[in-house]
Amino acid sequence: MKKKKIPQFLIMGLCGAVLVGCSTNGDTGDTSSSDNESDETQSMDTTSSESSSAASEASSSSSSEEATSSSSVNEESQETPSYQPIGISSELKMNPDHVLLPTAFPTTESSSVTADIITNEVDNYTVSYTDDQGELAEVTGTIYGNSDLASEEMDTFSNGKSISPYEEGGSDLGYGITGYGEGAAGTQYFSWEEGNWLFSIRSVSEDQMDNPGIAKKIVDYLEVHYLPAPDDQGVVYIQYPQGGEEVNVDIRWQDGNIVYQLRTTRVPLKALEMTVSMKQS
Repeated sequence: MKKKKIPQFLIMGLCGAVLVGCSTNGDTGDTSSSDNESDETQSMDTTSSESSSAASEASSSSSSEEATSSSSVNEESQETPSYQPIGISSELKMNPDHVLLPTAFPTTESSSVTADIITNEVDNYTVSYTDDQGELAEVTGTIYGNSDLASEEMDTFSNGKSISPYEEGGSDLGYGITGYGEGAAGTQYFSWEEGNWLFSIRSVSEDQMDNPGIAKKIVDYLEVHYLPAPDDQGVVYIQYPQGGEEVNVDIRWQDGNIVYQLRTTRVPLKALEMTVSMKQS
């Protein structure tokens, strides 16, 4: 029995259809995969861009806050202090190593301090300080030929300002310090010593000034604030004219052959504040 032959044109037609079908299926799959990858890439790029933008904004905000904080700190650090230093030693003829001037003054922020040179020599200077209320202090430095001559000057100034200790007139000023007072010819005297410093208060008897009370405030102040260390002796002389409403303070001390002095009509504690601040500037 003879087999029937399939016509050649029919076989070729079937093969062409199969090939076309396979090619179409392959193209569809590749296009879908490519589109998905493109969408994923775009999504990742968008997310990355948004994340970078957010980080940039956060960094910018942080930098802005840091700058503001830094500016605030700088402004606070540049606030004008209540006590303003004044330095004019460069204008003085005396060797700068021997010049001492106040670097702080008991005045308010709104009050300006002015310094005027009264005497300007190689062996002597005097500088006057004033504020809106008037004279603050007058500061002097004097070089003597030798330390003995400087000591003689100090001895002359301290003469008669110290009261010898006696049991009946002692006043406890605290911190193991005792002051002594006495009266003569309508005048009250009160003195005490701290280290090499002699403190002396003079007032009119009829004014009934509380000299021991004034002394206690000074002693308290000097427990945490320190006067210059004199070679031999320094003197703080406080004198109240009649009425007790005004005061004259004269502070002197010796350093080798130099005697320094600060005079003021401000209250004793203010005088001490300025003296404590005196240094080379």
